[in-house]
Amino acid sequence: MIRSIVRYLRLYIIQAWFAYRALFAWSTPFNYLVSKFGFTFFSMLLFVFIGKYVGLDNPVYIIIGNILIIPATNGVSGISMTVGNERRFGAMSYLLGSPAPRAPIFLGRGLFHILDSFVTVAVALPVAIWIFRLDTSDTNFFLVLLCVLITSFTTSGMGFVLGSVSLVSRDGWMITSTLSLSLFILVGANFPVDSLPAFLQPISYSLPMTRGIMAARAALDGAGWTSISSLVCVEILIGLVYITLGYIMFRLLERQSMVSGSLDNL
Repeated sequence: MIRSIVRYLRLYIIQAWFAYRALFAWSTPFNYLVSKFGFTFFSMLLFVFIGKYVGLDNPVYIIIGNILIIPATNGVSGISMTVGNERRFGAMSYLLGSPAPRAPIFLGRGLFHILDSFVTVAVALPVAIWIFRLDTSDTNFFLVLLCVLITSFTTSGMGFVLGSVSLVSRDGWMITSTLSLSLFILVGANFPVDSLPAFLQPISYSLPMTRGIMAARAALDGAGWTSISSLVCVEILIGLVYITLGYIMFRLLERQSMVSGSLDNL
């Protein structure tokens, strides 16, 4: 039993490391930093100016929200690309032919993206607090970091789902990009979910990140665990649902490919 668990963990970590390295093999430190902070910075400026246009004088809500949504880049786009590129670059057939258990191979694609998301937010958030001189005297930093870590985990579920979609669709990257951009509107990063049209609010609350961002904001304002526990627990549940759905989709596609060879056709 212990030997089997060690084998699974070893396979999980090794697969995670090589998959992450493969995605950023082309990158330089400059490109990496720009990909992490450049898009977030300019999207933040865009929404700040939009907020000023509609009369929002305090841009802190938007600034904090755009930092907290950084995991969407890694958890959604990064994992989706990692899974989808296995087929694009011809590695999928080798993975399907491997006798290794599928769960650590598939789920391992998300480990370092989750850690990378957490570290990126953990670095960017104190910088924003320092630049904008935010009052953090009541902030529960442990709970804030916990919310960031949980949000990084839950967004990986959506990345797994979209990664499975990209295995069978040539438009997978377009779908991922569109959904990633829609998160800036739907998950409460730039304005409260309650201000969305009524028909969009149920969609917002069914997505990862929405409750995680709400909990992180509350922790920044000094809320304790009892105040955010329900938000955090439902956020974890939603993330697990998405991860399970992504894995089930992958297994179904694998079984179909054994008959039709669909995952081998580029």
